[in-house]
Amino acid sequence: MARGVVAWVLLVLGSAVAWWLLAPQPPVVTDGTQRVSPGMPELAAAQDGFFVLVTGVAGVLVGVAVLRARGGPTGPRALGALLASALGAVCAAGLGGALGDLVAGPRRAPALPADVADRVAEGVVVAPSGLGLSADAALVVEPLLTALVVTGALLLAMLRAPSPPARAREVADPGADAQDGRDSAVGPDGAEAQEDGGRPSTA
Repeated sequence: MARGVVAWVLLVLGSAVAWWLLAPQPPVVTDGTQRVSPGMPELAAAQDGFFVLVTGVAGVLVGVAVLRARGGPTGPRALGALLASALGAVCAAGLGGALGDLVAGPRRAPALPADVADRVAEGVVVAPSGLGLSADAALVVEPLLTALVVTGALLLAMLRAPSPPARAREVADPGADAQDGRDSAVGPDGAEAQEDGGRPSTA
């Protein structure tokens, strides 16, 4: 249990840092009212896209961990993995956003137009926008992929499972053996076969 909690914490931290490293952070130009750099909608969508990518990988890893756990995937274990994935996505979004507010990520937005740069001397402030999700639907990707990995693996295992052995079918239907025995005691001409210890026929 403790190892699972530690692994979950490391996965959340790794997801938050990876999102901060990969997602672009466009600058915000403000002079009392907020203005944004060109391409802000596209850059905001890119932040959501990289979050989906990072948490999607995390969801697959959680699903694989459930499948490889000792004792195999059980109902309570799968439910706990789904809850852990959902909570992990929320925590990664919060931690990544807080990290983006403190320190600008390595990826920057395109350069600001020249007129905005000229207005910086007039008191206009240019600051990074930080990280944030514009679509909360991105939070469902991690638990969704966890569920898909576990469900898909279980269905594949069911399809590959061999058919029950013949002995199991015999045990399930013991009357079939008795019927086969009666059929074998009757010859092709309908007469019952004599036993080896029977009396010989007289001429």
